[in-house]
This record gives sequence, C-alpha cells and structure tokens, in this order.
Amino acid sequence: MIIHTPADLGAAIRAGRRALGLGQADLAARVGVRRQWILKIEAGKSTAEVGLVLRTLNALGLKLEVDEARHKRSVRPPAGLSYDIDAALERTRPKRALGPIGRGFKSAAEPGKSERLAHSRATKKHKR
Repeated sequence: MIIHTPADLGAAIRAGRRALGLGQADLAARVGVRRQWILKIEAGKSTAEVGLVLRTLNALGLKLEVDEARHKRSVRPPAGLSYDIDAALERTRPKRALGPIGRGFKSAAEPGKSERLAHSRATKKHKR
C-alpha cells in the first residue's frame, strides 16, 4: 500500500489490526497508549508522534519502507532533437570565481597572486 496522507496511514493500521483480530484496546495495550490514541490514528490524525506510529506499525508486524520517487527527470532529449553534449558537460562543471577584472578564470596551473608574491619574496631573500 502506498501512503500519501495521514488517512492512508490510519487505514493501513486499521487493516493490520483487523487482520490480526485485535480490538483497538488490545492494540493500545501492545503499543502502550490509550485506546483513544488508536482511534485517532486510525481516523487519520496528522499530528501523531512518529515514534508512536512506528511502535504501532511494529506491534502489527507492518513494515515502513521509504522508496525513491518514481518520476525522475529524464536527461535524454526528445527523439529528433539535437543535443549539445558540450553544453551539458559545461552545466555540470563547478563554477569558478573570476579573478581581477580582465584576467578571466584562474587555471590550476597558473599561480595566483599570493603564490607569485610568496615566490617573489623567497627569490629576493635568496639573492641577498
């Protein structure tokens, strides 16, 4: 059963309880809550404590499973359309910060200003 709403969850709990032949009071005793709480959760109470809900499901032998969304975006273009693979790759590359105006991107091979300054100081010190 796919659960979309608190009412769906309540219906699953009710069905599980009935399948085991338990009354609301019996289930309440197993979970450690009052019968009134079972009544409310089966009616779709939206503010139920998650821990108690999980304990209730466990008492009924029901399993809660979280699944990935089934509607994933397709990265494939519709048939007949061209696809620019370079543009797609460029969108996945991390953005790099611009250097000083007019300098463009700093490549990994090109030392930055602080590296050049440190190298310059070390060279001057060595020449003395």
